[in-house]
Amino acid sequence: MYDSEEFELLANSWRSDTRASTRDNEECAAQIDSDSRSSKKDGFGDHFAVGLTLLRRIRRIGRVLRAARARLGLWSAGLIAGKLAAEMVYYYAGMLPSEFYRVLGDRDSAAFGPLLARCVAVVAVAGACRAVLDYASGVLGVAMRHALTQNTQARYLRRGRLYAVASGRIDNPDQRIAQDIERLARSAADVLSELLLAPFLVAYYTVRCWTLAGVFGPVAIYAYFIVGATATQCVMAPIVRYVVAQEKAEGDFRFHHVRVRECAESIAFYGGETAERERANAALTQVVDTQYRVLWRQLGLGLLTQVFSYMGSTVSYVVIAVPIFLGSYDGLSGAELSSVISRNAFVSLYLIYRFSVIIEQAKRVVELAGYAARVVQLWEELDRADASTDACDVACAAADNAIAAVELSVITPSGMVLVSNLNVHVSAGESLVVTGPPGSGKTSLLRAFCGLWRPARGEVRVPQAGVFFLPQAPYIAGGSLREQLSYPGEWGGCTRSCSDTEASRLLAIVGLAHIIRRAGNMDRLWSVQEWLQMLSPGEQQKLSIARVLFWRPPFAALDEATSALDAAAEAVLYRALSYAAITVISVSHHDGLNAFHKRRLALDGHGGFTLDSI
Repeated sequence: MYDSEEFELLANSWRSDTRASTRDNEECAAQIDSDSRSSKKDGFGDHFAVGLTLLRRIRRIGRVLRAARARLGLWSAGLIAGKLAAEMVYYYAGMLPSEFYRVLGDRDSAAFGPLLARCVAVVAVAGACRAVLDYASGVLGVAMRHALTQNTQARYLRRGRLYAVASGRIDNPDQRIAQDIERLARSAADVLSELLLAPFLVAYYTVRCWTLAGVFGPVAIYAYFIVGATATQCVMAPIVRYVVAQEKAEGDFRFHHVRVRECAESIAFYGGETAERERANAALTQVVDTQYRVLWRQLGLGLLTQVFSYMGSTVSYVVIAVPIFLGSYDGLSGAELSSVISRNAFVSLYLIYRFSVIIEQAKRVVELAGYAARVVQLWEELDRADASTDACDVACAAADNAIAAVELSVITPSGMVLVSNLNVHVSAGESLVVTGPPGSGKTSLLRAFCGLWRPARGEVRVPQAGVFFLPQAPYIAGGSLREQLSYPGEWGGCTRSCSDTEASRLLAIVGLAHIIRRAGNMDRLWSVQEWLQMLSPGEQQKLSIARVLFWRPPFAALDEATSALDAAAEAVLYRALSYAAITVISVSHHDGLNAFHKRRLALDGHGGFTLDSI
């Protein structure tokens, strides 16, 4: 414990520090309207069709990739050029059987050896091309994931956006960032390269088929493709919605197990393992049911694409048979005719194969559409958060060394009035304690003061440096003890690191001097789980107060931030905050903290309040 003289010395050392604590603007987060925005307006929203909606989403994804400047265009162009070069090798390899037919039909043993050597070399090159192309496709997918994830994280992990999106109507933003973007990038690298290459190959093999089989060959194959594509589109369209539902169910299932892991001790105290197992089984059932529905609907698509693929060989025989039966090759010997049939078969089959590839990509396009829908939906939610934050500038303004609420009304997203027409001015040194029954809006009022909620009416004025907020449940980050004290690393426009001397002093003040020995040293890295095991709930709250003392903001909002401590420990911490010249707005359920505040704001839970001096 520190007596008043020691606290006064500490206060003088703090006051002598001339560190600037300004920031340009306090960003305001918004309450997210639970109503969904009309998807007809922009083509996004909740539409999952494979068509113009998918194209618009891909176009938006493309704009993000172009803005990333990550040489994705170079990689894409290289992949397409490599595939074109590989197709030349495949074409040459496809022509070799016709030469074998000719050489073997003519019993030309002298030509067989060189032809065999050429065949081995071409096959080896073809295999190498396939391996290199698979590698290039994988690299492109990783680069796309990096660019998309970095862009999304830059928008999501911003003050004012994180809370708005995480508490908004979008489900599992963590899954969309960590998993759906990865699957989107992998699918896009595979599918789009095939689809972009398809027009060139189709055009080339159409000309070759026309040359060898006449006009009937390409016409028959094109008609076959149109029938298959139309049928596939009809079967494919409804599946996208089920893919999106499956991803949502997967995210909910994973979140349940993350929650169980984080709250394992509380669940064990309650003896709630059976209840959690039932909930986990219910979530698993939802996942499995959606998977069954997707598989059932993909069965029809798979049947259609596979039949289309295998039926192509039959069509190729018809294409070859027509010119033969019409007498176009009557003047050829048996060996020469075999060679011609082989070439025609390869060209016809390869043209059908290229169309089959397009049809077979339908299943992957369905998955791509599902991933694109979930990623773009997250971006749309970020767009709404950006718009709400901009609109919040009207309701939030800067004040000179004070916090003020002017005709402030706070309403929950469900429409419940928590505070109505509040007028309060908190100047430096005039700490305020907020009381009231549970659910009366105490925490919601602090959210409005700190810019996390946009007021329904009125205005909130805060210092330009902002308000440092401490929740009841402390946030413990992974890292070293030094990083714990200086979290979040940047505040009020200033970046600081905690020295060993300052860290020891702060930890001693809040009663955590022993943590240095427990942590090993100031810079030893510990995971989040290890920190949570190392620190009791009360010690976590003390560490949070030490952060406030480190940053020394002019104003701090404490939402029952000392609820796990006894009265004596609370008194030490609040006295330290007072000597550090930090004006606090506290939420409390007991009268023990009244001595450290000048005024009390009592909420009645129905929008009313009383404000009096202590």
